[in-house]
Amino acid sequence: MPPLLAAIFGLQGHEIETWRHAADFDWNHFWSWSHFVDYLQCVLAFTLVAAYITYLLLDSALFVETLGFLAVFTEAMLGTPQLHCNYQNKSTEGMSIKMVLMWTSGDTFKTGYFLLTQAPVQFWTCGLLQVFVDFAILFQVYYYSRYPQKPVSHTVSHTTSAKAL
Repeated sequence: MPPLLAAIFGLQGHEIETWRHAADFDWNHFWSWSHFVDYLQCVLAFTLVAAYITYLLLDSALFVETLGFLAVFTEAMLGTPQLHCNYQNKSTEGMSIKMVLMWTSGDTFKTGYFLLTQAPVQFWTCGLLQVFVDFAILFQVYYYSRYPQKPVSHTVSHTTSAKAL
């Protein structure tokens, strides 16, 4: 790699030699690729394979119901990485409380709608799970601000300010 590109990307020594590509098929570095194009290729390949399988199994009620459940369950679990990260760090520093409140209100209204319209069980079950995760994150914000587990840094780094967005 030319030194100018290495400097732009902030790479040093051994990092310059370790460019990763999706075509390497190295599971140890899955989703840790060096080029954006690799992510696009992976998502495109996944989409094409999933679309083909769905086309083949479209007449199977079991497949369609399972696919639908996996979709709403995946959405319901979107907050769990943040919940886990907060727990590991024993802090919610940099989190936007307004964002979490908007998540919670949106998920609560959505779940209420599912319950009132008697939507299929997977919708309101996953909606309730999502609201539970939102409230758990809100509790973390309250708890870690009230009972800090480690000293809060007063210097704002780029990563901290990016989390608050």
